[in-house]
Amino acid sequence: MADSTLSLLKKVCKYHRSKQYYVANQAGEAYLPGGSPEQDCWCLLTQGPVGPDDKFVSARECGPGRECFKSQLA
Repeated sequence: MADSTLSLLKKVCKYHRSKQYYVANQAGEAYLPGGSPEQDCWCLLTQGPVGPDDKFVSARECGPGRECFKSQLA
């Protein structure tokens, strides 16, 4: 895996989900949110559009700065 992909994976919360996560892809590929940053997404912990820290879920916002963040690589 390229260093740039590893760097991105460290910034993507393992609880972030969008419809893109469930689209068939290459076996072994990691989940990287794509498309519009404002696409419909949700948190696996709350099953809704707001995370456990009461902030909205989005590909842009669900990063290392949030208290509920967990890296996909951890």
